[in-house]
Amino acid sequence: MKKLNKFGFILFLAVSSILSSCSSDDSDGGGGGFSGPSTGTFVKAKIGSTNLLAEGDYSNGGYNSGNLVLQGFSTTTGKSVNIQLYAIDGSLEVGTYAMDLSNNEDNYVGSLSLIDVDINSMSTKTYNSSFCDDSNGTLEITFIDATKIEGTFSFKGKELLESEDCSGGTKNVTNGSFRLEIGS
Repeated sequence: MKKLNKFGFILFLAVSSILSSCSSDDSDGGGGGFSGPSTGTFVKAKIGSTNLLAEGDYSNGGYNSGNLVLQGFSTTTGKSVNIQLYAIDGSLEVGTYAMDLSNNEDNYVGSLSLIDVDINSMSTKTYNSSFCDDSNGTLEITFIDATKIEGTFSFKGKELLESEDCSGGTKNVTNGSFRLEIGS
């Protein structure tokens, strides 16, 4: 677990430093409406009372042979939401997927996670929907074709401690939605 936390922290720092030099738009979706963009890849969610809207250089992902990986992060809040869904048979379809311990179905495996970096202390906490009894999540694919995948999600993530036990705190991520433009 120490390796996972260190890897997450190093990945966050590397991606943040690269992307912070690429764009000056740090939109976190505040203000009225909190809606996603009409085009492009994005991840949006409400984490506690904080809105996260990651788009443009702050959202990235990929889709290949039924495997979806998508990340959206904010350099202003230090939070990153990650979506992973792997269709074992290679065909991802419109539908609802349980993203918790019960997702050991024959046809898919998935998880939702929140990486929360305290920018002041540079400490990292990871909350995941799939590793502990007191965590759960749902991902719904609402649209999929050759050009994009869209959907919604929510989850209660449980913090995994260095001792790899599930005694850490929880975070709720609600009102999540995403779009991955394929090939863009």
